[in-house]
Amino acid sequence: MNQRNPKRIDNPIFPTVAQLTKSERQFLRSLRQKKYRYLYKKFLIEGLKPVLEAINAGFPVEKIYLSNEFACKLSDFDIETLKAQNKNLQCVDTANIHYISTLSTPEGIVALGKMISEPVTLDDLALYPAVYLYEINDPGNLGAILRTARWFGIKSVILSPNSVDLFSPKVVRSSMGAHFAVSCYQNVLFDYLNKYSARHGIPILAADMSGAAPDKAQTNRWILVMGSETHGLPEDIINNATSVIGIPRHGSGESLNLSVSAGILLYELTNS
Repeated sequence: MNQRNPKRIDNPIFPTVAQLTKSERQFLRSLRQKKYRYLYKKFLIEGLKPVLEAINAGFPVEKIYLSNEFACKLSDFDIETLKAQNKNLQCVDTANIHYISTLSTPEGIVALGKMISEPVTLDDLALYPAVYLYEINDPGNLGAILRTARWFGIKSVILSPNSVDLFSPKVVRSSMGAHFAVSCYQNVLFDYLNKYSARHGIPILAADMSGAAPDKAQTNRWILVMGSETHGLPEDIINNATSVIGIPRHGSGESLNLSVSAGILLYELTNS
């Protein structure tokens, strides 16, 4: 058992359990769909680790719903972190958690996050190094890439139009909190990125099977560009890249998973 944060085994910490109204339940459940997420500018954060990461990062969390059953399993430290949200914390019964959650076996905590509408400031050199993802469509891959980017100290992850939604429940869940630690931008055209990179002399490194193994980056400002799982990068992006890099194949197989490829390339680029 964790000695710093021993788990609570005493009575439930909430004397009363709130009942969500029908309209609240319908609203929260509607956030499974992209059109309602963007209509209300809200999204769901599921699981203790992502919720705590959002809180610790100062991300706007409007409300936290958890069950008494789950609360009793938490450490005192986690309870106090959640309680610091004061009026934003609400205990509901397990049935409501199941109704809200997108999971068949939810952990017992769901938070309501508010989308931050910040303009894309590609001229800000603090955004680099960055990963630019062109029309990727797998939410699990995006979540894994966000986690990997965080591990290697990447400042931002930028998505092209026609990519998977950054606030998809599966993306938020699989990123395990990296969603709130890395600057994320959506719907950024490659032409815009190319213009700003040229202005500041930031190399664009296009990932393609035809590319050579990358050397360690000679600067701490660069952009790794990766394409979709199915189609890769279009020719115009490859032709506009500063260099084309790849992962040598020593065995067999057609390709690597996108998030695995991202991990290998980021290791090579940041390895000192």
